[in-house]
Amino acid sequence: MLAMLSLRKHAFVIAVAAVVGGSAGGSSGCAKASPEATVLQSEDLTTVPDGPKFDPNEVVDLASFTDAFGLDATQVQNFLRHTPYKRPAFLETYQSNGIRAVDSIVKTAQKYRINPLVFLVRLEMAQGLLGEQFYPFPPSRVEYVFNCGCSGPKTCAPGLAGLDKQLDCLGRSLRTSLDEVTANGQTSGGWGPGKLQVSVDGKKITPTDASTAALYQYTPVVGTGKTGNWLFWNIWQKYATALDYQAPVGGGGTPTAWVGDACKTDPLCDFVGGICLQDARAPGGMCSADCTTTDCPNDPDHPATFCANFASGGAAQGICLLVCNPAAPACRTGYTCVPGVQKFNDPSKTAAVCFN
Repeated sequence: MLAMLSLRKHAFVIAVAAVVGGSAGGSSGCAKASPEATVLQSEDLTTVPDGPKFDPNEVVDLASFTDAFGLDATQVQNFLRHTPYKRPAFLETYQSNGIRAVDSIVKTAQKYRINPLVFLVRLEMAQGLLGEQFYPFPPSRVEYVFNCGCSGPKTCAPGLAGLDKQLDCLGRSLRTSLDEVTANGQTSGGWGPGKLQVSVDGKKITPTDASTAALYQYTPVVGTGKTGNWLFWNIWQKYATALDYQAPVGGGGTPTAWVGDACKTDPLCDFVGGICLQDARAPGGMCSADCTTTDCPNDPDHPATFCANFASGGAAQGICLLVCNPAAPACRTGYTCVPGVQKFNDPSKTAAVCFN
């Protein structure tokens, strides 16, 4: 399998050990399910009199929204056992497709680089699952909690059944919106920092950051006092307090990107040697680094990277790409999880990487 990529106006060929059939398919969309008053707890709709005030232009700051390691599995599991509703949630012991709820939440958060708290809030918003002590009925409230794969009330794809798959669908949708803002300044629906938009309920909104833009892309409703992004903010405040969650030091700040992330300029790729590849084969731009003479950047708080072997008219060069799992690819929209890619200067070693 050969693929072409231009870097700084030079043509490169990615070296692959063998042709492997099949490629990652497109992601299934998540339907924006509206919360039902009957599935929410009364606490979800009450506010603290002297607490923070809702700002529809900044629902949650970007640093907190993308704090993928802000909560670990132990903290999430304890939260499911001791919810703000003074009873355990059935999710404490629930499994889908053999995966515990807590593991699905944490794994999805790290996979898409989004705070686990986002997924906890959405589970409550969509079907009140954090407030349910026992498995609720109908089962679709759990197995298709975000309506991913559903074309109608009783018409859902069996392959997307299960909390783990629904969480993955939500994570992919939110990460796609964040990447769109990074690459294009706005989401596919036109939501972006500093860009005036009108919500479905007629409110003029100018998102402060990419996280708020992503939230409005998913649910374009302000809904003060009852639904929409007000409800997300209100539940977030309650859960963050219960978890004693502290936002990352430095606040929202300027967003930075990791290897494989969308980009427009080099400075956004804020790691040693970071460059932004701009090419038709790198849709939306792609952060990378030259690893011909140095190692690729690696960080325990970010996905793994791999120094792929590229050729440029007979000369070889190492280019850093994001490692992926062909069995469960998490590459950005427009990219494929390509297996069998050779390592620069060591063709005996291969890896699957996100590439177009």
